[in-house]
Amino acid sequence: MTGFRSYPRLHQGFFISTQTGFSYGVNVMTNKYNISEKLFALEAFSKKTRQDLHKIPELSGEEYKTSKYCRELMESFGYTIRQFEGYTGFTAELTVNPAYRLIAYRTDIDGLEMPDMTCNEHSSVHEGCAHNCGHDTHMTIALTAAKYLSEHRDELTHNVRFIFQMAEEDMRVPGADKMVEMGCMDGVDEVYGLHNDAAIETGCIRFNAGVMSSYGSAWTLDVHGVSAHGSTPHKGLDAIREATRIIDYMDYIVAKKTDPFSPAVFGCGMINGGTIPNALADYVQARGTIRSMDEETDKILKASFKEIVARSEAGGFKTTLEACGYPAVINHPQAADVIKNAAAAFLPAENIDSNGKPMTGSEDFSYMINATKDKLGAMYFLGSGNKAKGINNYLHANPYFVDDDCLLIGAQIFINIATR
Repeated sequence: MTGFRSYPRLHQGFFISTQTGFSYGVNVMTNKYNISEKLFALEAFSKKTRQDLHKIPELSGEEYKTSKYCRELMESFGYTIRQFEGYTGFTAELTVNPAYRLIAYRTDIDGLEMPDMTCNEHSSVHEGCAHNCGHDTHMTIALTAAKYLSEHRDELTHNVRFIFQMAEEDMRVPGADKMVEMGCMDGVDEVYGLHNDAAIETGCIRFNAGVMSSYGSAWTLDVHGVSAHGSTPHKGLDAIREATRIIDYMDYIVAKKTDPFSPAVFGCGMINGGTIPNALADYVQARGTIRSMDEETDKILKASFKEIVARSEAGGFKTTLEACGYPAVINHPQAADVIKNAAAAFLPAENIDSNGKPMTGSEDFSYMINATKDKLGAMYFLGSGNKAKGINNYLHANPYFVDDDCLLIGAQIFINIATR
């Protein structure tokens, strides 16, 4: 049984922590994270930008308002915009010296199909859609860093490209893979990204020089049987019974066909079938995900699909099992060092976990790393929680809060990378 988690309440312009009772103004922030004074001057811009974006979350592939908001800001900063016809993603580039290497920063821009329960003045105005994965945070960090770099071009030692990527959340909608196909990574020498995590304290980051996220795919199982009256089951083929057998067999595959030293998950999150209680269902659809931490295990899980379908069809069912997903994010050691050095320039050593555990979730940022010449890229987890303020929630939690103090930390890290 899980306990109730306390969340901050917003009242008359102040957060009041339900854990501590301490209140503080939303526009008051002391520079306790050693942010450069020039960047700290953008603190109000960063907070307003995140609040603006938090109000307008949009589903994967439908980020029209979000894309327009970000694109207009980047244009105002003097970046060269490249749009991709038929898609909401775009790139924004600043070239200061053709001889410089080109580095990219990727931010995802989509929201989640769930209500926003933050209940404050910048809650979502789009019913049933929320930024409960913190992509509003990611965009704000990109926009803040971009604004700073445009105003201080003399500090740049690299040309920079910001990639505003659509559809990270829904594996079924073209996202990073499509943007790479359309050329968002052309000419890029290095690429960096981040993901906020409100279960990690603001001022801390976590990453490693290897696997950072799982190989992950979303699968859809369709089982067609034969309906019959519940009193004469021998005259039909029970699609519900067959679907549950297959789902149970998925656990067997993990237990008996994969290396026990290689983590794997074969899970089902949805199952729908049947129309009345006294008849065998003639159709069932189930959906779920597979996760693994190495390529060989990923291949084993996917290869099992053919066996599952063959066994089911041998029993008389018409069965399909299809999947789509992302390869693992694998940080290049050199790029991981770049992140470490960029953070160490202003954060204390004890706040930088460079040997952190990977997440078992999946990220299509992997396509962008793999698109560079030497797979030279890395991502890290940026702490966006603050227990003292009552902010300590996991990704996709509802409500989902972030500590706005994390925004300038993320921006500072990329600025340090671009000006190193």
